Amino acid sequence: MFRYHHSLNTHLTVIALLTTTLTMLIATSVFLLLESHLSSRDSQHQLQAVSLMMAKYSAHELEEGHHDDLQKTIQSLGAAPNITLGCLYAANGQLVAAYKRNVGINANCPLSNTSLTADPDELSRILPVTSNNKVIGTLLVQHDQSDVQQRRNWFIQAGIVMLLLSMLLAAVAATRFRDSIVTPFQAFGRTIQKISQGSDLSRRINDVKMGELKEVAEQLNKLLHTLEQQHHTLGESEARFRKLAAFSPVGIFQVDINNQLQYVNQRWWDIHNLHNGQPDMDQWFNSITATDAEAARKEWQLLTRQQESIELDLRLQKRDGSHCWIHLMAGPMHDREGQVVGYLGAISDISELKAAQLQMENLAFYDPLTGLANRRLFKNRLSKAIKSAQRSQSTLALMFLDMDQFKRINDSMGHDAGDLLLQEVARRLSSNVRDRDTVSRIGGDEFTILLTDVNLIADVRTVAEKLLTALSAPIRIKGQDINTSVSIGITLTPQDSSDTNILMKNADLAMYKAKELGRNNYQFFSEDMNREILEHLSWEQEIREALQENQFSLAYQPKVCLQSYAMTGMEALIRWHHPMHGFIPPDKFIRVAEETGQIIDIGSWVLQHSCQQTRDLINDGKISVNTRVAVNLSAKQFADPELANTVRKCLQQTGLSPANLELEITESTLMIDVDKAIATMTELRDLGIQFAIDDFGTGYSSLAYLKRLPIEVLKVDRSFVRDIPEDSNDMAITAAVIAMAHKLGIQVVAEGVESEDQVDFLRRNYCDQGQGYLFSRPLDLPQLEEFLLRTNAMQLSDS
Repeated sequence: MFRYHHSLNTHLTVIALLTTTLTMLIATSVFLLLESHLSSRDSQHQLQAVSLMMAKYSAHELEEGHHDDLQKTIQSLGAAPNITLGCLYAANGQLVAAYKRNVGINANCPLSNTSLTADPDELSRILPVTSNNKVIGTLLVQHDQSDVQQRRNWFIQAGIVMLLLSMLLAAVAATRFRDSIVTPFQAFGRTIQKISQGSDLSRRINDVKMGELKEVAEQLNKLLHTLEQQHHTLGESEARFRKLAAFSPVGIFQVDINNQLQYVNQRWWDIHNLHNGQPDMDQWFNSITATDAEAARKEWQLLTRQQESIELDLRLQKRDGSHCWIHLMAGPMHDREGQVVGYLGAISDISELKAAQLQMENLAFYDPLTGLANRRLFKNRLSKAIKSAQRSQSTLALMFLDMDQFKRINDSMGHDAGDLLLQEVARRLSSNVRDRDTVSRIGGDEFTILLTDVNLIADVRTVAEKLLTALSAPIRIKGQDINTSVSIGITLTPQDSSDTNILMKNADLAMYKAKELGRNNYQFFSEDMNREILEHLSWEQEIREALQENQFSLAYQPKVCLQSYAMTGMEALIRWHHPMHGFIPPDKFIRVAEETGQIIDIGSWVLQHSCQQTRDLINDGKISVNTRVAVNLSAKQFADPELANTVRKCLQQTGLSPANLELEITESTLMIDVDKAIATMTELRDLGIQFAIDDFGTGYSSLAYLKRLPIEVLKVDRSFVRDIPEDSNDMAITAAVIAMAHKLGIQVVAEGVESEDQVDFLRRNYCDQGQGYLFSRPLDLPQLEEFLLRTNAMQLSDS
C-alpha cells in the first residue's frame, strides 16, 4: 500500500510541476510572439506611412529641380523618432537629397540607386516617386529596430521569473492536496477489491468526504446498485430461458468450439426418441439417414470452418427403424471481442409438413386416377433425360400410346368402368418396363413411356411388342371381359430431335400412323411422316385460298332408270382446278379437309351451289321437276349440330324444293353413333329431304340398323358391280342386296355401271337405277346441259 501511496504522490507532484511549467512556457512564448508581432507590425505601418508621405511631398520639388527644397523636405524625417536614414534619387539615379539621424550610425546613402541594399537589422522601404503616373525618382527610408529588441528581452526576463514562481506554487499545492486525493482512491480500491474477490455487489463506498470525489463515490455506488440489479435480472432471465428451453416445441442445442455438445433441451431428446445418456455429435451424425448424411456433414463444415449460418431439411433414423424429417438451423456464437466461442442451433420436427408437401407434389405431378406421372412431370423428366443423354451420348426412346375404341367402351359401360380400365392399363404398362423408365398418363386415354439408356432399336421393338401383348389380354370389368388394344408411336433422340416439343409431336404423328395402319400396332417416326405433315399444312392453306378465290366447281353424273333409260337424278361432285397445279382429284384434298375441319365449309359450298344450279335447271325446263340432286355428306358434316339449320337455310336461299334434294351418307358415318344418326336424319327427313346410303356393302351391311334408318335409296358399291358377270359371288351379293332393299321398300342404285352385260344382269334383278360411265361421265354444267338436250332429243325421236 505504501508503494501505491508513494507512487501516487510522486505522480501528483510531477504532474503538477509539469503542468505548471508547460503552461507558463506556453503562455510566455505566446506573449513573446504576440509582442514581437505587434511591435514589428507597428514599425512597418509607421515606416510605410512616413515613406508614402515623403514620396508624395518630394514629388513636386523633384520634378521642378528644387534641390534645396528637397533637402529641407527630407530633413523632416527627423520628426519620426525611429527613422534613421532617408535617401532621395532623381530619375537618372543620382542622389539629390539625404537624411541621417546620428552621425555614428554606420549607414550612408549610396551615390546611385543602382547599388541600393537593405540592412538586415533595419526595416527598409524603397518606393518610386511619381508625378502624373510617371516615375521621376526613387526614395529609400530605413527604420531602427533597437526599441523592439529591448522590449522583447524585457518580456523574456519577466517570463522566466513567473515560471519559477509558478513551479514553486505548484510543488506546495501538490503537497497540500495529495493526501486528500489519495485517501478516497484507497477507499475505492478496497471496495473494488472486496467486490472482485467475493462477487458481492451489495458493498458501497462510504468514507469519502471531499467534494468532487464524494460525487464520484456516489456515482460509483449508483453504478454498483445498477450492476447488482442487472445481475439479479440476468439471473432471473437465465432461469426463464432455461425454463422456456425446457418446454420449447423446438429442440435447442449448444456446441462448443471443440464440436462437443454442451446443452440440449428436453424437446431435443424427444425428437430423437432418446431418454438418457450423454449426447455426442458423432453419434448424432450417425443417426442421420445415409441419403442426407453427406449433405449434413458438408453444411456443418461450412458452419465450423467459414462461420456461416446453415439451414436444411434432413431425415433422422430412429431406434425403432422409422425416420422423421427435421428442419435444422444453426449459427456461430461470439464473445465481446467477436471471437467464436461455440455454436447454437435448433431442430424442429417437420414430418407432418413434409407429408403434406409430398401430397401436394403428388397432386401437382402425378395423375390422381392411375398414380402415374402426369404431363407436367413427364415433360420435366424428358427434358432432363435429353440433357443427360446428350452428355453421355446415349439414346432415348419416347413412346406415345393411345387406346383403341376407349370412347366406345367408356360410353357404353359408364365412366366408372372407363376409370377401372385406365387403372388396369396403367398397371400393365408399368409392370412391363424397367423401374428407371417413366410411364405417364398425359390425359384421357393417352399414355407416354420414356425409355432411357437404349442400346439397340431392337430393344425398343421388343418393349413395344411386349406392351401390345400385355394389353391384348382381356380385362375383366364389372363381370365382363373387355378386349382393348393400343396404338403406339415411337420416336428417338437424338436421331429424330432433341427438342421436347418436337419429340412429343413426332411420337404423336407416329401413333396416328399406327392407327391408320389398322390399330393395335406400333410405328416409328420417320421423315416421311414429317414431310407428310408439312404437305398436310400446305394443302390446308391451299384449300383455304381455293375457297376464298372460288377455285372449286361442280360436276354432275346422271343417274338413269334401268328400265326406261330416262334420267332420274344426278350426283353433285366437287372439282378443283388449281391455277398452278391444274386439276386436283378429290381424294387428294378431301381427306385433308376432313382432318382440318375445312370439310364443313367445302360441304356448305357444294350444297349451296348444287341446290342453286339444280333450281336454275328446273326453272329453265332443262330437267324434270321431279329430278333430285344427290349431295354427299362427310362424317364431320353429318356430326355438325348446325347441319339441319344449314340445309334449311340453303333451301330457303336457293328456292329449291326439299323433294329435289337427296343426301348421301356412307355406312361408316352412320355407325359412329346410330341413335344420333337416326335423330339427325329424322329431323332432315321431316323437311322433305331423302337419304341414300353410299358404298353399301363395304361396311357393316347389317339389317339390324338398316331397317331402323329412315332411308329411301341404297347404292350398291362399284366394287360389286365391276366384276359382273365374271364373278358369281359379286353377282350373288348384288342380287341379295337388291332383293333385301326391295323387301324394306328401299330403291337401289348400282354404281360403276360400264357394260351392257352389267345392265342386263341388273335389269333381270329389278335394280331401279344405274350410275356409271356407260351412261355418262361426270359433266360440268355446260356439258350437262348439252347432255340433257341430246337425251331429250333421243327420247322424242324414240317416241
